[in-house]
Amino acid sequence: MFARALLALAAATLVGACAAGPSAPSGATATPGAIALRTQQQQPQPAGTATACMAALVTGTLVRDGDAGIRLRDEQGQARQVIWPNGFSARHDGGRLAVVDQSGTVLAHEGDRVSIGGGEIDGAGTWLACPGTLVVAP
Repeated sequence: MFARALLALAAATLVGACAAGPSAPSGATATPGAIALRTQQQQPQPAGTATACMAALVTGTLVRDGDAGIRLRDEQGQARQVIWPNGFSARHDGGRLAVVDQSGTVLAHEGDRVSIGGGEIDGAGTWLACPGTLVVAP
């Protein structure tokens, strides 16, 4: 019974964190040329609290999108909206858009084939990306 209640609480927290619309990266300074991506809201957590995240994986190609900045075109051809971890943004880098983490590190570029851990959160294919799971695929 306790495990079910804990699982329900974790699921509600994840869904609540995804409710935010497109926003500029939280806590980041304005960077010239930065493009806002839809990101998860920063939720206050007690020190030492682990962040729950879904355990699925999607692979596809990053594609430019006028509304979302960058989407993921999955293996079936669906262009998925990605809700990136808090602090992520995009910027122009060598003529392509790049996904940038909260520290300013370029993780991948449009046209790159990547795998992103997380999970689908609605019937439209929106993908909630887990922090630290974006991997450029071979």
